[in-house]
Amino acid sequence: MAEREYHDFGQQKSRIKIVLVFIIVFGAVILLRLFWLQVIKNGYYIKIAAEQHWARDVIQAKRGKIYVKDDTTGGLYPLAENQTLALAFAAPEEISDKNDTAKKLAPTLEIEEGKIKELLEKNHTYVPLKHQLSHETEEKVKSLNIRGIGISPEQWRFWPEGQLASQLLGFVDSDGNGKYGLEQYFDDELKGENGLYKAEIDTKGTKIAFGNNVLVPPKEGANLVLSINRDVQMQAEKFITDSVKKHSAANGSVIVMNPDNGEIIAMANAPTYDLNKYGEVKDYGVFRNSSVTDEFEPGSIFKVITMAAGLDTKKVEPDTKYEDTGKIVLNGYTIMNSDKKAHGWQTMTYVLQESLNTGVIYVLNQIGKPIFYDYLKKFGFGVITGIEQPSEGIGKVAAPDEVNDHTYATMTFGQSISTTAIQMITSFAAVANGGKLVRPHLVAEKISEDGKKEKIDARPIRDVLSPEAAAKERQMMVNQVEKGHGQQAKVKGYKIAGKTGTAQVPRKDGKGYDPAKNIGSFIGFGPADSPRFIVMAVVDSPKGIPWAESSAAPVVGQMLDFLLKYYQVPPTEIVK
Repeated sequence: MAEREYHDFGQQKSRIKIVLVFIIVFGAVILLRLFWLQVIKNGYYIKIAAEQHWARDVIQAKRGKIYVKDDTTGGLYPLAENQTLALAFAAPEEISDKNDTAKKLAPTLEIEEGKIKELLEKNHTYVPLKHQLSHETEEKVKSLNIRGIGISPEQWRFWPEGQLASQLLGFVDSDGNGKYGLEQYFDDELKGENGLYKAEIDTKGTKIAFGNNVLVPPKEGANLVLSINRDVQMQAEKFITDSVKKHSAANGSVIVMNPDNGEIIAMANAPTYDLNKYGEVKDYGVFRNSSVTDEFEPGSIFKVITMAAGLDTKKVEPDTKYEDTGKIVLNGYTIMNSDKKAHGWQTMTYVLQESLNTGVIYVLNQIGKPIFYDYLKKFGFGVITGIEQPSEGIGKVAAPDEVNDHTYATMTFGQSISTTAIQMITSFAAVANGGKLVRPHLVAEKISEDGKKEKIDARPIRDVLSPEAAAKERQMMVNQVEKGHGQQAKVKGYKIAGKTGTAQVPRKDGKGYDPAKNIGSFIGFGPADSPRFIVMAVVDSPKGIPWAESSAAPVVGQMLDFLLKYYQVPPTEIVK
């Protein structure tokens, strides 16, 4: 009798259950994955599918131009504009023999064969090879007739005058971003908005002739019209460059302003650079507009501000006398006049004429530190002026409770306080125009793509001096030019007002001042009774020149002489 085969039906049921559970779980995973892809991520994949169905081309917007007014033609002259140059590019996927292509292109594009091959090996549909091709090189590339190598136009920034106003303008880098100057400050407005062309394509990437194409036109950048006068800017750069070279100075700057409305007519720095060759510059410090960015202790030009506070509060008058003993001791420190002399009984007019430190300390004692501090703030020290330049310096002004009496006394003659050239000339403009603080500005108007013009509001910010106080100080400043240290700023036929300043330079270790360095400055305006122009010159670290009367004052005299003749301002004095 044969044995009956035994089957464990319980074990079979367990296996069937495991298989069923696996099938159910696997099915659930598949369903969840389908739900995730088709429902949750539906929008994402529709977007990807749409993008694969479309070819996109960015239409580069034209960057806005920067103009100055041309007095010769009466029109506008471009200081920054655009030029169209060719770009050589590759479509690697279309190139069958990359080695041969690289070999043919290398001598034409003047790029190493290995570098070109490396670019062609990239798994991209588009690879730029070389920008800014000359017309000759462009034609040579075309004549090679290589499949997958093409030419397309590109907009590039161009500065027709090269070096003129370089620090003021700034440049545009290879990525199309404004760097330094106006190009950086107004980058968003100058750039405009790129357009977009979308073309429907088939599965092979070929544009469908009658597809649903989309065009978003570009929006051109705004144009800027500057208050700068091209001829005056050229002369300013010449004068300051000559002075820096003559005195082997570290650098120098000149600002020319209309004191009534704050328009900057010229702003020059030396040394300078060619905007079209900015990539060749080794010292990046030359890029900055030192007239706006650099903070320094102003020295004796600041005595005009101290005296203005005294005159406006009526605590002193031009003929107010005090006894100059030649020195003052405060907090254990001795403050002396720059000539180390005692001048006896003298007037406030003589204080500015001979630039006496003890005289302006006397003014401080009459008005008190809190009021003096209030005037410093009213004149705009310790805050930016708002001029259209990036990285504007703020300067440092100590409040009365932050420092001792000695430090506050030195502030009256421009030590222990820092400022910028643009702050200083703006404060002096208030003396020149009768007491109103104006906002300095470089842009006269903006012109949008549709031709709409936006003029810059040139209204004064606030009153800082009475007209009477301003008039008295102007006459005191004339005396400084006629009889004092500012005589090298004289202009034949015109009465000029001004003030010299020779500032010490703090040591880098913070221990006192560097005896081998000084910053010479001079601010002058004319005609003194009704000023048309105010000019400031700064000469940093001139060699062998201890006083600003020999470094900065002559530059201001040259500049005012040119301005008064160029604009045909009638003489105010009889020429002997």
